[in-house]
Amino acid sequence: MIARRAGSLLVTMLAGIAAATMPFASAEPARPGVPDQEIVTPITGDPGLGDDVQATYVRLHYPSPFSTMAHPEACDWISYVRYRSTTGPAATSDADAVLTVQPGTYSSAANLDIQAPQVVRKAAAQGKHVEYIALVRRSSCAEDRTGWQAAQQAGDYHVAADYYFHDKPVNGQTYHYQTPQDLAFLGEYGLSLVLDDWRAVIEHLLPDPGQRTKMFCGGHSLGAFLTGPMMAWNFAGDPAAADYAGFNLCGGGIIPEDGFAMTDPAGLSGTGLLDQFASAAGGAVKNMINAVLQGGLSVAQFPVLSASEVLHAYEVAAMAADQQPDAESDLKTVIPRDLRTEPWMRTFYGKDYLDLFTGANLPSDFRLTNTAALAMDFDQNSAEYVLQAGLGFYDCPVAGKTYPVPNGLASVPILGPTLFVIPMRVGYGQNYTPAAHDRLCGWRNYDQVWPSGIDAPGIGHGPPTDSDHEVTDVRQFAHAMNPGWQPTSYFEEYTSFRLITDMVFALGLGRDGDLANLQYRSGGILNFLLHGDRWQSTPAGRRNLTLLSGDSPVQNAGLGGLLPYNAKYIPGYRHYDVVTAAEKQNNGLPEPASSYIAAFMTQPTG
Repeated sequence: MIARRAGSLLVTMLAGIAAATMPFASAEPARPGVPDQEIVTPITGDPGLGDDVQATYVRLHYPSPFSTMAHPEACDWISYVRYRSTTGPAATSDADAVLTVQPGTYSSAANLDIQAPQVVRKAAAQGKHVEYIALVRRSSCAEDRTGWQAAQQAGDYHVAADYYFHDKPVNGQTYHYQTPQDLAFLGEYGLSLVLDDWRAVIEHLLPDPGQRTKMFCGGHSLGAFLTGPMMAWNFAGDPAAADYAGFNLCGGGIIPEDGFAMTDPAGLSGTGLLDQFASAAGGAVKNMINAVLQGGLSVAQFPVLSASEVLHAYEVAAMAADQQPDAESDLKTVIPRDLRTEPWMRTFYGKDYLDLFTGANLPSDFRLTNTAALAMDFDQNSAEYVLQAGLGFYDCPVAGKTYPVPNGLASVPILGPTLFVIPMRVGYGQNYTPAAHDRLCGWRNYDQVWPSGIDAPGIGHGPPTDSDHEVTDVRQFAHAMNPGWQPTSYFEEYTSFRLITDMVFALGLGRDGDLANLQYRSGGILNFLLHGDRWQSTPAGRRNLTLLSGDSPVQNAGLGGLLPYNAKYIPGYRHYDVVTAAEKQNNGLPEPASSYIAAFMTQPTG
């Protein structure tokens, strides 16, 4: 009897799934919404623009079609930064090519400040006028920029530190630390909204569908992974509505940077009822998670770790390095060490495992210039895990770290060149701190380090780094990260958890509800085993330029066969470098990432 009922229940579920997924008659597909107002503001104060690149901040009024909860009026707008050649056409529709770019996790449009002018400039040198559109995700609407603007006007980063960390008012306004409950509305800001905002920007820039063969869609880090769902998305919910297919909106192709595009890594798209059942079953779990996210766990704002406070600390450090680069840092006195930031700092900057408990060798424990203080937070020879760029090196005696792995592992006989080289390739075992707490330590910029030599850095011989592994100008990096002079930020303080969880479900189990529009899937493991389709689940039918940092953890995805065969690896780069590397490189060659992009956008498609 139990078996009979279970069998009947399964048949009923499968029948319901099949009925729910049957196409319905429609005279004309529903047209997705479009912005109804545009506000354009010029951006000045960036030396990287030169006199040949213009930047403007564009805001579009476009209330979210997915929002049901109360939210600030600012969240009814989407925005982006537009970079164009000053000698090029004024209208985007007249450009030779356009690239829209999604930033990474906890990143915003200013993360792309350094790369964007280089792409525009290099294309112009080839006689082509391209535009670079750095997107700002909608969740930035919850940020309070009052302190940054006041500090920029005063020319003093202490104004921002006092506002965000010490409850000092600016023009009668005080900073309000927002809890997850305050930001519950961000629990509705998922993959569907991010992709729909992306579509709305593309349609605003190129209203004529016939012109979208010159539209490219790219992204860095998380933004790179977003290019897969973007290409596979059907915004009208009707496969016959080709104008609303992501692969036609991004008709020129995709440009993932230190990430890669996937549409269906498991390969369920070729399994029929199994795919439908998996989507429905995963959808039930997804709906429970979404309820939790909308109930007060929408963002990483916790009593023991707060993303916004960590990012504020980084931005104050950047503003200090931008305003007073050579002055001795006083960040240890203006940024409090408390439970909202301390766990993060210990995890990312400890010298040894004991520091996880004592916090005795963190950036605030040393005497540093403002530039060295910022670089210690992000340089690949100091910071752990993925938040790394090749910014130069300490200008003082240093001591090697033993956390998370000791330096010099690659010199260990037998195991060193085989097993231990793996952590070396992703930035571990090459990390240092200043040797003394009481000696002022400065910073050598990327072009002031040791020349490359036959002995590689960090293997027990030669210098701790060399000119082949330092590629980003720390001064330019500090200016891009300084939120005071520009209308957008380098960081996205409130990245919505819903975006991350939706990505997992959309690329795995749970493609129902508002994720059902991910319709143009290809490749994947099961599809490969059952039908001989590609193992790689990359978007089919459009060009793909995948750029990978040669010393980034992302490259290890190649061990699973997930990377495109023609991916470009850039030697010596870390995760941030692919979008922050200086235009003038130590080897005398043009910066490669922007060169690849400019060439890809301007070469004939055949």
